[in-house]
Amino acid sequence: MESLKGHQAVVDKRIFRRPSINFEIKIKDYEPQKIASIRAKTTLDKVPSKVVQLLDETSDYLDSIDVSKTGSPFSIYYEVGSFLVDLEVGYPVSEDIEGNERVKQNLIPGGKCAVAEFIGPHQDIVNAHRAVHAWMHENEIKASGEPAREVFLTDLREIEINGECVAQSVWPVIHESRAEKRRQKRTTQ
Repeated sequence: MESLKGHQAVVDKRIFRRPSINFEIKIKDYEPQKIASIRAKTTLDKVPSKVVQLLDETSDYLDSIDVSKTGSPFSIYYEVGSFLVDLEVGYPVSEDIEGNERVKQNLIPGGKCAVAEFIGPHQDIVNAHRAVHAWMHENEIKASGEPAREVFLTDLREIEINGECVAQSVWPVIHESRAEKRRQKRTTQ
């Protein structure tokens, strides 16, 4: 039985390490961002089309009130279940908006994030998310508790549903230097 546990630990380690092979993951610092967005729930299989729909709706609203987008579109994932996904989709803006029944003003907090760049069909970005999660596990980096997000460097509204996009998988983290980790380790021993 003991050898099975040891074998399982090796298998678990390989599963965690394998995804990060194809992704370069970096820690980046982000400033807080004012955003205009729509929060919605959808089924897992409809996430790519729902993201495009919500980007269209948010963009149309911003155009109607003559407010410029100041950065790349994004989607934030508050909860991803086996069937339902709670997400928020929108654009950074520099000015306050009144909003309407669907589009609201919100704020993405700043801070350090683990980031992987992804190139491929949007529905495959889950591989980048897995890679970041595995990398965080390997490097003992803790999630901050803020939800993960995707930042789209390609406008998803301008490509086919299964077309190639460039995006980032962004995971807010609590990043400690090696010196801080050593200090903490000494104080707990």
